[in-house]
Amino acid sequence: MNYWIFKCNPDRYQLDERLSDPDSLTTWLVSRYRERIATGDLAFIWQTGIDRGIRATIRIDSSPEDMPELDSEQKYQDSPDTKIACRVYATFLRRDLNFPAASLQSTPGLESLSVFHGFQQTTNFEVTTDEATILLRAIQ
Repeated sequence: MNYWIFKCNPDRYQLDERLSDPDSLTTWLVSRYRERIATGDLAFIWQTGIDRGIRATIRIDSSPEDMPELDSEQKYQDSPDTKIACRVYATFLRRDLNFPAASLQSTPGLESLSVFHGFQQTTNFEVTTDEATILLRAIQ
């Protein structure tokens, strides 16, 4: 199993409203690591912006493939997403998280999360097994 951070921009996607929707099936863009993201992997949903941090977890239910956005997801987009793009099907597992970036950066073992470094204009970031263990322990 691999672990990931999948980013969400609140200026483009209404994450709070989506997290309150009981429908657990979603799709998520895959901008890199297409060949490594796999069924059964776990992703932490990272909200960008002022309130940046981890807000949810999802289980990856399909290999990345070119597909349209689910119709049920359109109402959360600030503008219709009608393009065919590399995405995965996923299931929301936790929707009640609020793990701010400042808390993550001050947690031993999480200071070097990939989402804090490097090219930030992408959607998917690797999380090491050690980092995932710390994160999973912290959100239980």
